[in-house]
Amino acid sequence: MIKIKDELDFHRWFKKNYNKLGFTKIKSYNKKFPDFIMLEGDKEVKVELEVLSSNFILHKHNPKKVDKVICINQDVKLKVPTIIVDNIRLTNFEDKDSYYSIKNQILKLFEKERILTTNEISKKIDVKWNTAELNLLNLTIEGKVEKIKKDGVNLWVIKS
Repeated sequence: MIKIKDELDFHRWFKKNYNKLGFTKIKSYNKKFPDFIMLEGDKEVKVELEVLSSNFILHKHNPKKVDKVICINQDVKLKVPTIIVDNIRLTNFEDKDSYYSIKNQILKLFEKERILTTNEISKKIDVKWNTAELNLLNLTIEGKVEKIKKDGVNLWVIKS
């Protein structure tokens, strides 16, 4: 079983293992939708990677502009051909109490700095901004950190 921490980690895995899913070459990698233009034999295929299939809808992607969606968990059926990678699990969902969990990595950052932004945290632990924000909000609910909103920036402080 392969463990990854977020969608960015899933992209890294895909870049190394795309041939296991029937693709012959990465033609291009985009930072915007769709994530990849792949070759499947000689045919060009537009591919979007999502951790959850529902993220395709949540991100408001146009199904007419992609040929395939590749996901780890198919929580909704899409109107786009979908490949499910079943040998990958998300560490931040399964191992939430692990020393290496995203929440624990975030808490460790507060040992060195009193105030952090979501952007700083996402860069320091190498996850997407949304992943950092979600985990910070969960830590707020658990009463471990406090959120301070200032001029369009979320500041985070460890609760004492």
